[in-house]
Amino acid sequence: MRPSIGLALGDRYRLTRRIAIGGMGEVWVADDTYLGRDVAVKVLREEYTGNEDFLRRLRTEARNSAALSHPNIAQMYDYGEQDGTGYLVMELVLGEPLADLLEREPVIAPRKLLPILSATARGLHHAHLAKVVHRDVKPGNILLEHPTQGGGAPRGVKITDFGVSLAANQAPMTATGMVMGTAQYLSPEQAVGQPATPASDVYALGIVAYEATAGRRPFTGATPVDIAVAHVNNPVPPLPPTVHPGLADLVGRMLEKDPARRPASAAALADELDALAHEIAVDPLGARSRSARRAQAAGRPVRRVAGPAMPAGPRHAPGPVATPSEPTGVAHQVATPPEPTPRQVPDTVPPDEQAARSYATRREARAAQGDARRPSPVRRTEPVRPAPEPEVPARTSTTTGHRLGPLGRFSWPLVALLGLLVVLLVATLVARGGGDDGAAGALPAAGTAVVPAMTGPDSGMMLQDTLRPARADTIEKDD
Repeated sequence: MRPSIGLALGDRYRLTRRIAIGGMGEVWVADDTYLGRDVAVKVLREEYTGNEDFLRRLRTEARNSAALSHPNIAQMYDYGEQDGTGYLVMELVLGEPLADLLEREPVIAPRKLLPILSATARGLHHAHLAKVVHRDVKPGNILLEHPTQGGGAPRGVKITDFGVSLAANQAPMTATGMVMGTAQYLSPEQAVGQPATPASDVYALGIVAYEATAGRRPFTGATPVDIAVAHVNNPVPPLPPTVHPGLADLVGRMLEKDPARRPASAAALADELDALAHEIAVDPLGARSRSARRAQAAGRPVRRVAGPAMPAGPRHAPGPVATPSEPTGVAHQVATPPEPTPRQVPDTVPPDEQAARSYATRREARAAQGDARRPSPVRRTEPVRPAPEPEVPARTSTTTGHRLGPLGRFSWPLVALLGLLVVLLVATLVARGGGDDGAAGALPAAGTAVVPAMTGPDSGMMLQDTLRPARADTIEKDD
């Protein structure tokens, strides 16, 4: 049977227009004449009419889809067969497949892409709970309901075509053109002939995420077999450096060759996608994620902190105030209680902040040492007036302390002592020669020699030189 406009299926669903062609069937908009509503009808392609294998696959899809009811899964309404062909009647989603969006926008912004991926993951998890594995997750089977204009996320996401590849279950890759398209989203375990699992759907969704993030698929080849071999053997090409680190990390885990290393379930994946959407909204450039990666690479534990750990009190507590009766420096040293040793906190700060904090610590240490050397300030109620400096007498030629160098501090006592010795010497001479006229006549000469030396320059040094000849004259007269 060849699908065409006006064809009535089951005397109820009248085909009005074709909206898509797949490897196995065609999708049409039909009028449900019983309920008066538009529905989507998938009919086997004309070349598969009477093929029991494809009819069996279509029946399996109908049964699997009918068991599912979830906001992110297109609802199955009916199934029928007519003239050697089969058809599925499903919910008509007013929108477009993700494949059409990728044609217009090869790279989708994370704020739009992550909600699509999260909704798809939640729909897949519901199917996995019902023991249904989609096995053909690709952009053409993710329908976007009423895409929002202006770059926003779609209002709804619906998964369609459940059970098509499940019914085939390891059919030869050249059996239909449908497999040729899905080979690019085939998990490594399926490519080597192992049964598909929920982790296989997670891998396929990871290919979708990579394609929408990088603008290209990770694995290509000349034939479907070449592409399948690349899924098994080739490493995943790195995403562009402009991709948020958190998104790149999650996509990489979704595309792990080992299913056990992928997210544990589609539900866990959806939670990670939601958390990542919030993180990107707060940190669009991924600076925190990059710092965390560098910390992990350096072997340090990573901990998210709001800011550097600081003591609760002020950074520099003011020193005690010294009273006027105490020396300022002593008051600072005695009255200041010893500061408690701060609790050691393990260094979990990312290396981007280590340099700034280290510099601040050294600066605070130097400031603390400077505070210890400086005396504490003294509070006064009145302005402090400087005390007048003592007046220093002007230096004259008689300032012998300046000339004597280290003995200058003893110059005046020495002069006084020498003067006293002169007086005693004169008195002795007078006493010895008191009755001698010759001696009396010599005294004025001795006195004359002494008195000028007391008033002349360099008196401290000249007294001895003056007295010696006078004393010699007196002795000669006594003889």
